[in-house]
Amino acid sequence: MPKEELFWNPYRLIPVEKVHDKKPPLSHEVFKGKSGTFKCTLKNLTPLFIGKNRNNEKNFLTKNGSPVIPGTSLKGMFRSLAEIVGKGCFCVDNEDVPEEYARCKRINQLCAPCRIFGMMEKGKNAKVHKGNVSIGDGDLLVGGDTVELQILLANCGTRHEPFYLSQNTGELDWKSRKLYFHQPKRKKDVLLLSDYLRKRALPIKALLPGHVFTFDIQFSNLSQEELNLLIYVIALEDNVEIQLAALEIDTLRGPLRHKIGHGKPLGLGSCEISINEITFVDTSSNRFKSLAIKENQVLKNEELKKEIEQRTKKYRDDQSLTMRQFRKMMIWDENDPRDFRYPDHEWFKKNSQRELKVI
Repeated sequence: MPKEELFWNPYRLIPVEKVHDKKPPLSHEVFKGKSGTFKCTLKNLTPLFIGKNRNNEKNFLTKNGSPVIPGTSLKGMFRSLAEIVGKGCFCVDNEDVPEEYARCKRINQLCAPCRIFGMMEKGKNAKVHKGNVSIGDGDLLVGGDTVELQILLANCGTRHEPFYLSQNTGELDWKSRKLYFHQPKRKKDVLLLSDYLRKRALPIKALLPGHVFTFDIQFSNLSQEELNLLIYVIALEDNVEIQLAALEIDTLRGPLRHKIGHGKPLGLGSCEISINEITFVDTSSNRFKSLAIKENQVLKNEELKKEIEQRTKKYRDDQSLTMRQFRKMMIWDENDPRDFRYPDHEWFKKNSQRELKVI
């Protein structure tokens, strides 16, 4: 999204806050907190592709002959959002990351995303917290057609320094996270690659919009705040209105949506995720004080909607810089007029220090 250009770069770094609220996780042998199951669906809004690997694999990953979304892919997507929204650490080792943003070191002092999704120590006698969430594979419920596309499964272009500078400091300070814009125009195709990039492209068979997958999320011993964060990164927000400084139509309206799989810079992977049912089970010590059968609390329809609204209110009301920028990246507006594409190779050579548009 360089200034004085009509196109927008497919990604942007948004500022994040330093790691907050480190403490020990609730261990699995202690019956505290909230436990239960989410029943969820995922519907792809743009072409979707998840391959077996990045080594010239053109077919969608399958299980028992049907397309499948691995639970690990879903978990990684939710965790990356929780790290932004929940003031989590950078969970990978990088010596350039400032200490107040660096990965958690010990399992008895973890940020909220590490408590929820898990963490492994480094070095001798390293310990593991396996996390309090387990996510199953996304199994196909409603099928559809496929389309053959040309995409890159690796990095799509030359790194351009202005695209990686912090909006707060104007420097490469590792206080930001990378997100990709949705591209609602990409319903049946993807961004056309330049001749320079097409030489590295691979033909893949992607799923056209309208495929629906079902998956379950099991959670145990989550604190109220941890549960609220988990529900937010799954449900996101349904009605958002944002203003962009550099757009002919300066207001975008719509829900926040997820992105998953390969080809995000080219418009692939936008999806709608819904929580259709929540079951809470009694995990307190009361379970063992009586032989009476305890009934689970099952939330559907209006009860479910009310529960989600109450538990996500804190995040929906958050008007911090991080959350404002987060919404601008995650909003899905069917009428979004922007043209998303990478600058070509010649542009990079001629415009090494161009400033970016303000969002």
